[in-house]
Amino acid sequence: MIDRLLIKNAAQIVTPEGKTARRGRDMKKLKIYENQSILIENGKIRSIGSQPDWEKLVPADKQIDARGKAVLPGFVDSHTHLVFGGYRPDEFLWRMEGMSYMEIMERGGGILNTMKATREASEEELVDHSMDFLKKMLAMGVTTVEAK
Repeated sequence: MIDRLLIKNAAQIVTPEGKTARRGRDMKKLKIYENQSILIENGKIRSIGSQPDWEKLVPADKQIDARGKAVLPGFVDSHTHLVFGGYRPDEFLWRMEGMSYMEIMERGGGILNTMKATREASEEELVDHSMDFLKKMLAMGVTTVEAK
């Protein structure tokens, strides 16, 4: 059985050129399709274009109307420290004020603060905290994460 998804009426579809991973300057080589649709079969893009018969092939609940929207690849976060306890938002402000890392530690911030909070957190709290971050990342377009 073929599982199909149709993303139709996209104002723009942006994709890297070619069929392999891009590195360095080659990452700037993009193909932009205007006012097109994407037919996806079994999780793989089968075609990009404008075929009226595609709508007949795909059930209505498997069609996404992207009218007025751009469709682009998901972002990849190749290095993130996902599982930790506590949160240190004040430290961002302190750094912007010019405080050194040692000054932040003297105020109770820094990695020692995170280590303490992580050790005190339950496994359930750490999982919930991590899942919350993953949901926020997905909402911002990050679809692949390598978590440390």
